[in-house]
Amino acid sequence: MVQIPRQIFYKLKQEVQFFSSFTDNELLLFLKLMTTESFKAGEVIFKEFDPGDKMFVLVKGQIKIRKRIGKKGGVLQETTLATLHPGECFGEIGLIDNRPRSAAAVCSQDALLFSISLDKLLKIARNPQFAFLSFKLFRNFSLLLATRLRESNQRVVDLTAKFSSGDALQLGESAPAAEPEPAIAPQKPEDEHA
Repeated sequence: MVQIPRQIFYKLKQEVQFFSSFTDNELLLFLKLMTTESFKAGEVIFKEFDPGDKMFVLVKGQIKIRKRIGKKGGVLQETTLATLHPGECFGEIGLIDNRPRSAAAVCSQDALLFSISLDKLLKIARNPQFAFLSFKLFRNFSLLLATRLRESNQRVVDLTAKFSSGDALQLGESAPAAEPEPAIAPQKPEDEHA
């Protein structure tokens, strides 16, 4: 069981959107079901394509969410999708769709995390005593994912605007072929007698 310092409890309640609708008792109950995990800077919490069987709340430290984007010169290239700070949640997508991780999570600083497994969430969901807590959890998952989807949509719009000139191209649309420049006809010397 997780021992929760009072200051962290109130910080989570006030600063983590995911928990904002929870009563103190609901949040305390949920946090008591979580497990404490510690990681050192540079450690991988999960790799892209690992099973998505846990959600995490960052209590202390910093986490980078990284995504593979291909190879260049035979070397795997990655990009940072997000840098997470204390109070932020991550890893919840795997709990929703039960699919492998879509990105990796790597500690950029020593980190303290609370985690909860899919098995524990399903036990909460099946227990009539926790019906209201279960409703809030899954509603908050939906709100969190909707917010992230809107942010992703805005990034697509921003990138489209950044990389297009004139009229923006629709995804999948080809740029129109450039028109050839007209040939310049040699000029005739002007007739001095005309």
